[in-house]
Amino acid sequence: MQQLINALLKYKNSLFYIGLLLLSLIFLNQRSFYHQSFFSNISLTVSSRMSLFSQGIVNYFSLKKINQQLRLENEKLKAFELAYQHNKNNKSAIFESFGFKITSARIIKNSYNKTRNFIIINKGEADGIKTDTGVISSDGIVGVINQTTENFSSILSLLHRDLKINASFKKNGAYGSLSWEGNHPKKMKLDDVSTLNPVSIGDTIVTGGMSNYFPYGIPLGAVSKIERPKFEGYYDINIDLFSNLTQKEFVYVIKNRNIDQIKKLNNDESQ
Repeated sequence: MQQLINALLKYKNSLFYIGLLLLSLIFLNQRSFYHQSFFSNISLTVSSRMSLFSQGIVNYFSLKKINQQLRLENEKLKAFELAYQHNKNNKSAIFESFGFKITSARIIKNSYNKTRNFIIINKGEADGIKTDTGVISSDGIVGVINQTTENFSSILSLLHRDLKINASFKKNGAYGSLSWEGNHPKKMKLDDVSTLNPVSIGDTIVTGGMSNYFPYGIPLGAVSKIERPKFEGYYDINIDLFSNLTQKEFVYVIKNRNIDQIKKLNNDESQ
């Protein structure tokens, strides 16, 4: 208590000055419209900045929840986008007939400088992820799930020489097999396209929809080079991918809801 008294006595002149200043400001605020407006603006600015600061702190500690909400919304939007591509001619039945479930995931490891590359994501069996399911990104396909644990999954990357993807020309539906030769991460080959089909530089290539992994119509890339052998019935076609697989952070696992029925039919046909 004695220390407080000593401090007050020590700074009495400064405290007296501050007290008079506050009284004068209060008096001006009450008597002058100009000063009322001036102090009101200052008060609004200070309170706004303090509110933004406090809201920033709240938002920082809420980031995890916000990110989870955004991921769920992105999953719904991606499902709607794929369903729209799948059912352009029957928009009223978009969700009824679309047979894929969307699950978002984050890439934790990505290789792209080998001839056979793999990607690891932070979702696994506990999240409903199974092998032989397709994986896409916001601008193309990424690969196919080939191994799972409880909390993680391994993806056979599109940049894997042993992976072949069913693809087609958007303009006429001509089908082929898309694969990587192990060179540039955006350069692909499209094989088995018959020379009976007209093709041109710049043609858009999309998923063909004839596999269990991907629905029809996901954009893949564009034709960059065409060669027509004289004595063969198939083009030699180079494709430039739209997607850059060396810069991916988030992906979507798409599970075919009808896979069991399709496998059953395939087994019946093979008997």
